[in-house]
Amino acid sequence: MSIDVTDDDGVRVVEIRNPSRMNALTKPMLVDLARAFDERPRETSCVVLVGDDASMSFCAGIDLRAVGDVFATDEGETGSDPVRAMEACDCPIVGVAHGACVNAGFEILLACDVVVASRDAVFVDTHAKIGILPSWGLSVKLSRAIGSNAARACSVFGEAIDATRATALGLVAGTPRASASAAREDAMALARRVKRLPGAKGIKRAINDGLDVADVRAEERRRAFANYREAARENFAAFNRARSKL
Repeated sequence: MSIDVTDDDGVRVVEIRNPSRMNALTKPMLVDLARAFDERPRETSCVVLVGDDASMSFCAGIDLRAVGDVFATDEGETGSDPVRAMEACDCPIVGVAHGACVNAGFEILLACDVVVASRDAVFVDTHAKIGILPSWGLSVKLSRAIGSNAARACSVFGEAIDATRATALGLVAGTPRASASAAREDAMALARRVKRLPGAKGIKRAINDGLDVADVRAEERRRAFANYREAARENFAAFNRARSKL
């Protein structure tokens, strides 16, 4: 399990690699993922975020074996918060969705500036099912991306969003591709295009400033960490016990 980073002619590719666990994230992986966005070469013009396509999932969220470590994180700790790092990144970020994009994986994609996808991509929010609150932007950004009714259908009622529906809602750009590798090629083409657009970083910043989500994101984080301290550990333990009986 690792976060692999490669730099090539101004394009940084960040790959989530934990295929035996559906690319689920551990605490050390979260730290490395945040670092991949915080510590970029000056010449980086674009970042492409992918999941190891040996897995059936872009990212299945937090690795259930690592939940204790992640929930033990202090609210003030930012070094293991990749979404914070992505939101602070001035370079455009292209996310590549394939297979299951669940909870933390979904939130990481929402932190990208554009998402391309393979046809098997499906976006899933199970926070309500587990009994925890999101802290990385899902309750703030999804409604802005696809509208409040569609966001409630997904997050409150547990309705998954497949690639076709995601495209129609504007969550995914372009036409979903036949494979994760083809979607990755689309992402790299976008990254190379950004290299030729000197105003891209400034326009990204202007758009994000216009969305003005900093205050509501801070409130989302505060609520989530209060939930983690109170009910979340017990709810997650109950969720795991129920899964183990399946």
